[in-house]
Amino acid sequence: MKNQAYRVLFEFEGGAKVYGELSRVYAPLTVSRLVSSLPLDGRVEVLKGWLYFTVEVSLRPEKPRFTCEPRWIGYWPLAKAICLFYEKNNLKSPINRIGSITNPDQPPANISSGVRVKFRLV
Repeated sequence: MKNQAYRVLFEFEGGAKVYGELSRVYAPLTVSRLVSSLPLDGRVEVLKGWLYFTVEVSLRPEKPRFTCEPRWIGYWPLAKAICLFYEKNNLKSPINRIGSITNPDQPPANISSGVRVKFRLV
């Protein structure tokens, strides 16, 4: 199967929007399974330099990474969560990189814990 890229949107309660692109080149099984599960939603938890929300999709580590760069989108197998990174981070448990944030003018840094998010294809 050729590399497929999927345009996605994270819509946060309060109006913030983060656009991204998921790419099978990073983690083909993870991306395929997540795309087939969309739309997903959850409640945001904010950590230093990144945020995440848990989803009802359980996947294994695939090309796992412990260092994450700004604007990465990841799937965190340990927490069953989708992650958005806006600062470089070194993690204690690995993530599967699944894509990139494509609108860098709107970093998710101003979003608070507890806010609801919808994650869908566009």
